[in-house]
Amino acid sequence: MNVNLAALLAVFAFAGVMLAIFGTLYAGAVRSYHRDELGFEGIRILRWALVGLLAIYALLAATAFLA
Repeated sequence: MNVNLAALLAVFAFAGVMLAIFGTLYAGAVRSYHRDELGFEGIRILRWALVGLLAIYALLAATAFLA
């Protein structure tokens, strides 16, 4: 079984950049929540979005690993 190392590294690099952007967005939302500018529902939606992103990145990594 050959591992497509370039594709796997590309997935990790892309996921890292996108998760850094998402982390910045999430930190801003938490600050807004603490200032009572955002309800907890917004934080909950962002948490579900994070779970979805991680699932997508896991599938991409598995595909790159098996390709």
